[in-house]
Amino acid sequence: MFDGETLHLAGLHAFSAREYETASLIFEGAALRYREAVKPEALARVRVHQLMARACAAGGWISPLSLEVDRALARLELIESPEPPFALVPAHVLLASWLESAEPAADEERRAA
Repeated sequence: MFDGETLHLAGLHAFSAREYETASLIFEGAALRYREAVKPEALARVRVHQLMARACAAGGWISPLSLEVDRALARLELIESPEPPFALVPAHVLLASWLESAEPAADEERRAA
């Protein structure tokens, strides 16, 4: 019903709203569409976004997935920023800052618990 790009963008909106579990599910749908359309670069980018969402949902910096995200970002040249307007940015720029926006949410959740 929706193409990979549309689902990927919807996942980025969910990610930027700190709805990490929802974002991960939407990214999975985008990945399936990208695979069907044989778009390997887009598939690689959405998989990194999905991993970022899973890492943020699991605790951000304290998540064991954060190292996997760093490794995956290091293999890419460009990736969509997880912040609106979701422009393509050099992956090394995102590598240096991807958890900054997620950490306040994790801190708020820890304080609320």
